[in-house]
This record gives sequence, C-alpha cells and structure tokens, in this order.
Amino acid sequence: MRKIQILVIMSFFTQLMYAQVKPTDELYKTAKKLDSLIFDVGFNKCDLSHYNSIVSNDLEFYHDQGGITDGKEAFIASIKNNICGGPNKVKRELVPNTMKVYPLYSKNGLYAMIQEGEHEFFELVNGKWNKGSHAKFTILWILEGKDWKMKRVLSYDHHL
Repeated sequence: MRKIQILVIMSFFTQLMYAQVKPTDELYKTAKKLDSLIFDVGFNKCDLSHYNSIVSNDLEFYHDQGGITDGKEAFIASIKNNICGGPNKVKRELVPNTMKVYPLYSKNGLYAMIQEGEHEFFELVNGKWNKGSHAKFTILWILEGKDWKMKRVLSYDHHL
C-alpha cells in the first residue's frame, strides 16, 4: 500500500513538472516572442523577412475555412499574396490571457512546445478597424538545434 501511495504522489508531481508553463517562464516568453514574429511583425506589418528562419520547411497549416497549406513556401506565399497583397488590410490580435504553453520532453530534454490560445481578426474598412472573426489556434514549435521552428498549426472555431 505504501508503494502505491508513493507512486501516486510521484505521478502527481511528474504531471506538474510537465504541465503548462507560467507566463513568467522563459519558455512562455519565447513562445510569446515567436507569436509576435509570426503575427505582429509578419501578418500585421507584412515584414516576412524572418519567416525563413522560424518556419519549418515541412510546415503543415490546417485552417477550418481555408483548408491545408503545405510547406514553408506555400505559407509565405499565402501571407504575402492574401494578407499583405490583398485589397483589404487585415490584422490579428492575440486575446489577452488565453495563451498557454506546454513543453514537450524526450530522454534528451526539451524538444518542442505546444502553444495554444485565441485570437481575433480585424479588417480595415474606410479607415476604421472592424472586428472580424474570433478563433482558436494551436501551434507545435519544434526545437531544431537551438532554433525554434513552427511545424504544425491548427486554426479553428472561426466565428463572428
């Protein structure tokens, strides 16, 4: 009976060690910075210059309304042509207090993280930003050497 109690307690603490990280944690700050590079700088300001260094070559992006975008080149072209080159200006904002980050470990240590949250989109119409859709997202970031790469993305539950 004593062994079972010890195993239960150890299991509880192991789960705590690998649960979502706090906003003060360095991994959370890293995810927040990467999110900003993808969306604030890339999507909102159309500065895609850093995408080559943070997007995986074999990216898979699944969108509940736009379908699948397969590969880094297709993803960058999609942002460039649709968001940055389209007739309507669009911006994305992370909904405050919705972002969560979960580390993924193997025997060799940290190898990836999952970032999830909610975001809102706005359209510029006649000089005014109008609220568009609200959605959820999940991003799998893989650590390649010392560099984080956006590998898999789910963008879903878009609604007004």
